[in-house]
Amino acid sequence: MMIKMKKLLLLVFIWSLNALSSPNSIIAIVNDDLITFDKISNEIKPSSTKEEKLTLINRQIDLALQLQKVKEVGVKPKANSIKTTLTKIAAQNNLTLMQLQALPQFNKIVRDVTDQLSLRGLKQVVLQKLNFKPTEKEISATLKENPNNSKNLNQQIKIAQIAISSIDQTDSLLQSEDELIKQFLSELSGKINDGTSFSSLAKLHSQDPSYKNGGESDWLDKDRLPQAFKQTLQGLKQGELSQPFKTSQGWRIIKIIDQRSIDMYLVSIKSKIIQKKRNDYFNNWIKGLREKAYIEVYDHKL
Repeated sequence: MMIKMKKLLLLVFIWSLNALSSPNSIIAIVNDDLITFDKISNEIKPSSTKEEKLTLINRQIDLALQLQKVKEVGVKPKANSIKTTLTKIAAQNNLTLMQLQALPQFNKIVRDVTDQLSLRGLKQVVLQKLNFKPTEKEISATLKENPNNSKNLNQQIKIAQIAISSIDQTDSLLQSEDELIKQFLSELSGKINDGTSFSSLAKLHSQDPSYKNGGESDWLDKDRLPQAFKQTLQGLKQGELSQPFKTSQGWRIIKIIDQRSIDMYLVSIKSKIIQKKRNDYFNNWIKGLREKAYIEVYDHKL
């Protein structure tokens, strides 16, 4: 009864507002939000049909429902994300951030950026626990529709590493930091060759984030590896431990865990299928919001 009364009061408010303003000002209600004509006016052309105008209104309805959900869930973009986006907008318009802030429409730009980042965050929240995988049938069907005549094979490698970028020099004033690190890595190599677990030593000593995985990396494209890695990997057999070598980010010892050749076209096909599954799921989720919402469209104003 309270919900019906609330909607009745809202309708009375809309009627009184329309009586004082232009007849096309309010074109839809979405729960407690009003969608006005100016939300779609910039996208309407003289040749636009009523159906095209309704499509624009429905897009605004979906946005309103998502923004209502943003408030309900409490999705808020971080201040540095907003600033980064504003800086990009300024650069795209050949402005500094201060010049952008001086524009009279700056507050609206900030609201629009905040809304867009919030909507992106909402989508991540909805999809974060879902694991979409393409089926063999889907892959075969997509490859049939989009055959690949070239063999674009990418050489990939998985390595384990122990990385040291700094070391305590207080006990050896006569040796440089580089010499101390190289010596320490050589000592670790000796322990590994004597049977100590590479993974355990990586977790204990490595200063690279991969230490959490026992030094093990994800699959890496060989062509994109830094030159120091490429040189060290030449002639290195799988499972064999490298000599300590220096990179731009310190010293390392590495070993090859696995290698493979991967069809990058197939990777892109799988990625597209997964993205479609994600989008389809999210669009159906929005449809679910519509089914539960109070929506009224004043299409007679179009």
